[in-house]
Amino acid sequence: MEKVPMTLRGEQKLRAELDRLLKLRPQISEAIAEARELGDLKENAE
Repeated sequence: MEKVPMTLRGEQKLRAELDRLLKLRPQISEAIAEARELGDLKENAE
């Protein structure tokens, strides 16, 4: 894998975004599970 130079600020922004997404993931999984209970996911865009 090729290394890409990054500033400290750039790394901090990426780590903050990763942290946000990791915290959001359980909520998304729960929403998908609820949609599955309602039936076909394509028809239930709630």
